[in-house]
Amino acid sequence: MGKSIDKMAYKFIIRIDDVHPEMNHNHFNRLLEILNDFSIHSILGVIPENKDSSLKKAPKEKDFWEKIIALQNQGFVIAQHGYQHLYDTSNGGILNLNQQSEFAGHSYLIQKEKIMLGKIKLEQKGLRPSLFMAPSHSFDYNTLRVVKELDYGITDGFGLWPRYKNGLLCIPQLFASPFHFGVGLYTVCLHTDSMKDSDFLSIQQYIKKNHKRFISPNQIKKYTLKKNQYLYILIDYLVGYLLKILLKIKRKFSS
Repeated sequence: MGKSIDKMAYKFIIRIDDVHPEMNHNHFNRLLEILNDFSIHSILGVIPENKDSSLKKAPKEKDFWEKIIALQNQGFVIAQHGYQHLYDTSNGGILNLNQQSEFAGHSYLIQKEKIMLGKIKLEQKGLRPSLFMAPSHSFDYNTLRVVKELDYGITDGFGLWPRYKNGLLCIPQLFASPFHFGVGLYTVCLHTDSMKDSDFLSIQQYIKKNHKRFISPNQIKKYTLKKNQYLYILIDYLVGYLLKILLKIKRKFSS
């Protein structure tokens, strides 16, 4: 089954969404301080050119891009978080978690143009994005096609371990807190703009007690399932399928 998987009863990666020049910088810096205290690096979901007015929480930070480059050089991994973070379809995509999207429902060519423009903008700022995350977790098979062509991995979806699916690295993202099933690699998705004091204290206390459970994003491939790890692949598939069913049931009774 492979020692790299046997060693990890369960591990966590931190993922920070909606990173852009007009975010709540105080909140972002507060989380960075917590991570720095325990030498933890995270995935940074950087919006190439934010046009979503609901995310504009503060004046533009003049040295924002320099700060993100510095974090990248420290070991933080850059994920391209969409393009402009503007929803122009009501398509929930493959995951069907939210009925809004910047990508799902658009043609392959339109999606490729958007994602390419975003990638170019990030690279012009001095960043080296290696992952992609779609706003509102909404993407379709055209999105995945473009993401694969750009040699990105994707951070989203159901499952317990990272896996290569049709040549595309897929890193599952299930929860917004360090919840776990006792085995697997969990991406903890945090939106610093909306975090309250209690949220910061909670994640700080959890990391303090469990900091050895947190890995750096550049270690992800080490924990990726191999093709011959059939038992883990079966468990991963069954857990993903069960979570989808539970989500549908929850939506049915909450609608």
